Amino acid sequence: MSDSQEFIQYDFKLPCHDNELSRADDIIGKIKQQINKTIGIVELITDKQFVRVYEEVIIVLDYVGRLSMPAFAIEDEMEEMYKIHYLHAPKLGKKLWFDHYENVHHPYNILKNRCFKMLDELDNYYKQLYDRNPPNWNP
Repeated sequence: MSDSQEFIQYDFKLPCHDNELSRADDIIGKIKQQINKTIGIVELITDKQFVRVYEEVIIVLDYVGRLSMPAFAIEDEMEEMYKIHYLHAPKLGKKLWFDHYENVHHPYNILKNRCFKMLDELDNYYKQLYDRNPPNWNP
């Protein structure tokens, strides 16, 4: 029996964000193409371009983060349900709760991680190119 079959079946009334996440994934892909095109053709990125692209990624990251807020809101409720349901096996209950909670967050985390990876790539590219921190790092 897989873990997902052992998850407590309960309607946590989480919204379906499939369309929104697909849209965010498309935007992330377009930004990634834009970054690759800029770096590949120009091999330079101005401070203004850097900040603009960085902010575009942050906007998507913020959007996906806000979409994931309902998933965070069920943490305590879900944990309590697993504690009660698995009184006879608290370690199993804790593992299943954690796995279930991670499963709920998984589609959001994938996109958030892609955004963070792009931000890191942008930062590293800028630092390699100019041998200094990016402009948005300065106070």
